Amino acid sequence: MALKTKKIVIPRKNYQRQIRTYVVVTVVIGVAALIYGFFQFQDLSTARAALEDGQTRLSEMTSFEAQIADQYATLKTAFDQDFENVRNAVDGVLPSEENYTALTKTLDDFVLTLNRQSPSIFMSNLKFSQPRMDADEEYAILPFSMTLSTTRANLERFLQYTENSGSLDDASRLLDVRSITINFPGETGLGQEQELLTVSLSLNAYFQTQQTEEQ
Repeated sequence: MALKTKKIVIPRKNYQRQIRTYVVVTVVIGVAALIYGFFQFQDLSTARAALEDGQTRLSEMTSFEAQIADQYATLKTAFDQDFENVRNAVDGVLPSEENYTALTKTLDDFVLTLNRQSPSIFMSNLKFSQPRMDADEEYAILPFSMTLSTTRANLERFLQYTENSGSLDDASRLLDVRSITINFPGETGLGQEQELLTVSLSLNAYFQTQQTEEQ
């Protein structure tokens, strides 16, 4: 008996469609990758530009900071120098102690300078009294007395010196004339040299107290 046969048809796989699908998918992925890469590049460029701008600004700020630091250092140096000059001037005008020796030398130097420029003036009998506090105890007073043998012109110059004392410009010791007594010479004859005035002066010099220094 003959066997029955059945023809089985095996469908052919559609490779072309599958390939096209792969191609389409590949193209889509490629396009997506390009788009993604483009935007990533844009973002990277923006970030790089921002970074460069930030670095530029940072460099500018660093340079500005250095300039400010230099200006501050210059101003501080000038301020410190001015402060030191003012402090030295104040110490000259109002020293921290009696400074008998310095005061005596200052008066001697001034009288000698006057005598060289316009004779004649001579200082004698310089005597210091006991220092005392002022009424408010804000500063101390050093009373002293002296005698001058001098011409009228040099006496006026000496009194002008005491009047201008205490200036920070020349840091001169602050002085104050308390009293003055003048003995006038007798009349001189024609051709005779004019006799000198004998002047007795009572003065005050001033200096700081410990309380003043602490302030």
